Amino acid sequence: MHVLSNINRKSIIQISIIIGLLMVWEYFVRNGSNSLIPTPSKCFAAFYDLLVEGILLPDLLASLSRVMIGFAIALVIGLLLGFGLGLLPSVQSAVMGIFELLRPVPPIAWIPIAVSILGIGNASAWFVIFIGAFFPILTNTLLGVSSVEKVHLEAAKVLGASKFHSFTGVVLPSTLPSIFAGIRVGLGFAWMCVVAAEMFAARSGLGYAIQLNRQLFRLDRIVADMIVIAFVGFAMARIISWLEKFCVPWRQDYIAKDYYENTTNINKQMPNLHNEKLFKKNNEIKTSLTDWQPISGASVDVENIQFHYPNSKELVLNGTNLHIKSGEIFCILGVSGCGKSTFLRLLAGLEKGYGGEIKIDGEQLNEYRNDMTMVFQDFSLFPWRKVGGNVQFAIEQRTDVTTDSETEIQQLLQLVGLQHKTNDYPHLLSGGQMQRVAFARALASKPRLMLLDEPFSALDIFTRETLQEEISDIFRRSGITVIMVTHDISEAIFMADRVAVMTAQGHLTNEYTITVNCSRGRNFRNSNEFRELSDVLWKQINS
Repeated sequence: MHVLSNINRKSIIQISIIIGLLMVWEYFVRNGSNSLIPTPSKCFAAFYDLLVEGILLPDLLASLSRVMIGFAIALVIGLLLGFGLGLLPSVQSAVMGIFELLRPVPPIAWIPIAVSILGIGNASAWFVIFIGAFFPILTNTLLGVSSVEKVHLEAAKVLGASKFHSFTGVVLPSTLPSIFAGIRVGLGFAWMCVVAAEMFAARSGLGYAIQLNRQLFRLDRIVADMIVIAFVGFAMARIISWLEKFCVPWRQDYIAKDYYENTTNINKQMPNLHNEKLFKKNNEIKTSLTDWQPISGASVDVENIQFHYPNSKELVLNGTNLHIKSGEIFCILGVSGCGKSTFLRLLAGLEKGYGGEIKIDGEQLNEYRNDMTMVFQDFSLFPWRKVGGNVQFAIEQRTDVTTDSETEIQQLLQLVGLQHKTNDYPHLLSGGQMQRVAFARALASKPRLMLLDEPFSALDIFTRETLQEEISDIFRRSGITVIMVTHDISEAIFMADRVAVMTAQGHLTNEYTITVNCSRGRNFRNSNEFRELSDVLWKQINS
């Protein structure tokens, strides 16, 4: 009700402003001396006469059909070129110079050329409308494609998405807001162009009527036609806005009436949405592994890995040698910038061109494997999908789905204590909740090897420790092999079966590992064993 009342209030204010401006216009024209400008009352009388005489409707339909056809051509070609050039940077750099050269030329300037080639009629009008609407659609589509978050593309890849699914599931929805912006601008240009084109290249339409009435000095009918254009253009813009709300609901402040009421109730119950302790108490989170089948984790062998980025000769990784056992939680500890995350990206197939060997279960790693996945530091949830939809994305990439996906989604969300958030968008969640969803999504891909790139570093201390307890319990009971990187000594000891220290020069071997043979209860962090292991690792990092 609150949302609807806000909308009604805005509409009343807007209508009141329009009526007030019309009254001011009427007053000043009536009381002015020898004014040639018609009053609003005369303009509305002219509108009525045009309607009764049967002139207005045919002109409106002629203009509307030209706008729709010219705009539709611009939309199709603009979208195809925008996506094509955006996804093919080499082609974009070769041809964008031509578009940049032509874009400053006003669409109206093309009218004489259109008439000389296509003659007076619809074809010329379509061409001019196409020119006016094409460039906003093209440039906004290009902007949208170039603005797709890299982490979303990488998240799709590590979840097993093909290039086609990455396009339909990531690039397209991520680009939609920019596309709709281009559509709105392009539609405005289309109406501007149709009026200009009909003045010189047509024998019907509102533009032709305005030109004819200009010669007859019928200003009241000119204004009447302008009002018709304004209202039709406004109606089309509203339709585009409604379509955008339907296609891009995650961008709206209020998705639905019940959305507002639910968030209001949550805010009343939880003044601090980021307080994971209060959240846990209110919702009684339980991370049971009901119906979860243990997985045989993958073993990993790394031999003499060396790597540098293409534009640099400085080695980021220099002599990395490791053996990680099946089902082991292995943590790589090191200072920022030592190459920990780069090593994970090599395992995930996000970086290429390394020296040495990486073997998974004895097989050489040449490309991404569908039995591994990765959880990123910044959550990487898809904002256009609800919580359940994010988990479903991983399920959609699997080829062995035999159960009801909705049941599996609920089981996975129950595993991380968020089954009641299935229909919420990610922006409604706290940081801890978003990372829980990221773990549920990763588990949905049924991995044998999971890579964690500092997944808790963006969270507050309480949320971080709570998630460490729950997620490590899930990993140990599921049998998944986990390789995690962090710069937090406490986190490494609590999570891992073994901890390895990577030097600042990107060197890492089994010789630098320690084994954590401790039971991890809630008081483990305060134990003497924990402090002793912390001292050992601290000395290794600073040696």
